[in-house]
Amino acid sequence: MLGKGTKLYSILRLKCPRCHEGDFYKGSPFKFSTMGRVKENCLECNLKYNIEPSFFQGSYYVTYGLGVALFITVWVLQLIFFPNIGPGTLLISILVALLVFSPILYALSKTIWINVFVKYEASILKKKTSNEK
Repeated sequence: MLGKGTKLYSILRLKCPRCHEGDFYKGSPFKFSTMGRVKENCLECNLKYNIEPSFFQGSYYVTYGLGVALFITVWVLQLIFFPNIGPGTLLISILVALLVFSPILYALSKTIWINVFVKYEASILKKKTSNEK
């Protein structure tokens, strides 16, 4: 399910959606100086990541959906494990969770967004290795 060739592999490992080899980001999603900076091209298959100007603006919708999913997850977990807490504590815990997980949500949203438009092509790597020989 998480093997090379699946969308989840590219999304969770933050890899190129076409070859699943090259890194998608310039640095770590948790490092403030490189947070959210996408490379221009894949170093393995030369896929241009920024398909059109402002391409990744659509990923904001994905970020919103991931944020709502996190909100609901924290809310349900608190209802299950701490049913007697007040609304203020619930709000603070949701805000802390969103703050802590925002870098990874931001990184995942861009990889999810590009994976909607680009599919995996195993033949790209086969062509590259045969040309190198």
